[in-house]
Amino acid sequence: MAYLDEFSSKHCSTAIANTNRNNVTAAIPKKARGQVASSHPDNLNFQIAQQLNDQRARLIDALAEFPITALWLIEQYERQQNKIERIESAAETLQSSKNLEAIRLAFSNCVSPVSHKEETSEGLSDEKKRLKSELKKFSYSFEDLVELVDMIVSVYKYRGLNNPSTSTQTNSNAKLIIKRLEGQEKRWKVNLGKFNDLIKTESPPYDEQFLFLSVNDMQDFFEEVLLAEHNWLNSRLRLTKANSKLVAFIANQYKGSFLSFEDLVQEGHIGLLKAVDRFDPHLGFQFSTYAGYWIRQSISRALSRLERVVRIPCGQVANINKIFRAKEELSSKTGMEVSVKELAAYTKFSEDEINILFSIAQSPLSLESFDDDEEDSSFSPIDYLEQQTFNHSMNNIAEAELERLLENALKILNPRESTIIQHHFGIQDDNEMTLQDIGAELQLTRERVRQIQVKALNKIKLCYGHQLSSFL
Repeated sequence: MAYLDEFSSKHCSTAIANTNRNNVTAAIPKKARGQVASSHPDNLNFQIAQQLNDQRARLIDALAEFPITALWLIEQYERQQNKIERIESAAETLQSSKNLEAIRLAFSNCVSPVSHKEETSEGLSDEKKRLKSELKKFSYSFEDLVELVDMIVSVYKYRGLNNPSTSTQTNSNAKLIIKRLEGQEKRWKVNLGKFNDLIKTESPPYDEQFLFLSVNDMQDFFEEVLLAEHNWLNSRLRLTKANSKLVAFIANQYKGSFLSFEDLVQEGHIGLLKAVDRFDPHLGFQFSTYAGYWIRQSISRALSRLERVVRIPCGQVANINKIFRAKEELSSKTGMEVSVKELAAYTKFSEDEINILFSIAQSPLSLESFDDDEEDSSFSPIDYLEQQTFNHSMNNIAEAELERLLENALKILNPRESTIIQHHFGIQDDNEMTLQDIGAELQLTRERVRQIQVKALNKIKLCYGHQLSSFL
C-alpha cells in the first residue's frame, strides 16, 4: 500500500511539472519560441551544417559543368592510388572505385566525338549530361574541391577574363570575385603549369575549349563556382568556430600527458575539420556527438604517434592496450602472474601475436641518458657496453705476456726439439705441420718425432707449466 501511495505521488508530481512546463511554453510567443529553439547549440549546428551541405552540393554542381573535373579526378585517383588512402572504410573504397570507373567511361565517350567529329551535337549533349551526373555522385574531399577551383581560376586569368560581368551581379558579388582573382596572383602560375601537364598527358592533347567550355559559358559558370566556394568555406568556418569550445572541453580531458594543452587543442581541431567535411545532416545525428568521436580519435592518435621514439601504428596500439588491460584484469582475479597462454585464451589472440605485441610495446632506452635517482648517475648505459671496434688493453697485455713465456720456454729446448714444437704447433708462421711432414724434413721416422715432442713438452711443463696454464 505504501508503494502505491509513493507511485501515485510521483506520478502526480510529474504530471504537475509537465503541465507547468506546457503553460510556460504556451505563454511564450511563437516568434520568441523560435528564437529560443534556434539558439540551442544543436539546432545552430544543424542549421549551419545544412547550409554547408547545400553550398557544397552547389559547388559540386558548378564544377561538374567543366569536363576538366573528370580528367583531374581520373589523373589523381586512378593513376595515383595513394590518394585513395584518405578513404577509410572498405565500402567507401569500393563505391569510390565504381564512381571513378563510371566517370572514366563517360569522359571517354565525351572525348571521342570531340576528337573524331563523327557524332551529332545531340549525342554529345547526352554524353555530357551523363558525365555531369556521374561527377555529382563522386565523394570529393576538401583538397579536391580547393584544387579544382584554383585550377579553374588560373585558366580564367590565363584567358584574360579578369573583369566579372557586374550586370547580373550585385556589387558585393563583383567585389568578391575580384578579390578572389587578386588572391590567386601568387599561385596561378603553379596551377597553370599543372593544367598544362594535365592536358598534354594524351596524344593528341585535349581541347581546351572542351575542358573549360567556351568563353561565354565559362564566364557564367565561373561566377557560380566562386560564389558557391565562398559560401561553402564561410559555412565551414562558422561551423568550426561554433564548436571550438567542444574541442577545448575534450582536450581538457587529456591534460597531464606529454603534449601541452595548446597542442591538444590543435590536434582536436584537425579532427573537428574532418567531422565538418564528412558530416551529413540528413542522417539525423547531432553534430556534437559525431564530431566528438573525430576529435577524440585525432587527439588519441597524436598521443600514440608522438609518445614513442619509434612510431607504432594506431591499430597495433589499440591491440597493445587491449593486451595490457586483459593482463591487469586476470592478475586482479587470480593474484598471480599471467602467462602468455592464459592471455591468448582470454583475448582470442594467438601466442605468437601476443609475443610480437609485447616486443613492440617495449619502451626504447637512450644509450646516453642519465638517471639522477641512481647512485651512479654519472654513467650512462653506453658506458657499460663492451665495444668491439678496438682490442681491449688487457687482451694486448695477455698476448704480449704469452709471447714472452713461449719465447722463454723454447730457449730451454735444444734446436731439434725447438724446431719440432714450432713446426707442429705453428708458433712462428701459423702453419701447422704433421709429424710425418716434420720427420721427412728432419729425416726421422714419425715415431721418433713423436718421442722427441713428448720429451720437449715435459721440459716446458716442468719449467713453465703453471704460468702457461693460466692462459687456457
